[in-house]
Amino acid sequence: MVRLRIHRLMAQRGITAYALSRGAKLSYPSAYRLSRPAGRFARLNADTLERLCAFFEVQPGELLEWMPGKR
Repeated sequence: MVRLRIHRLMAQRGITAYALSRGAKLSYPSAYRLSRPAGRFARLNADTLERLCAFFEVQPGELLEWMPGKR
């Protein structure tokens, strides 16, 4: 399973979901869903990934982590 690490970056930098939505130009519901601690998501389009990378000033790999799961 691939998970988002956005909640960790937000915690380290003291960023709220509202600040993420404004800074990355995402809707608040989208920013809130992406910032959940579980890190689960159904899909992530390239435009959203690019906005997140620009906002956090990181490479895509720093936003994602792979967690081996049972098959």
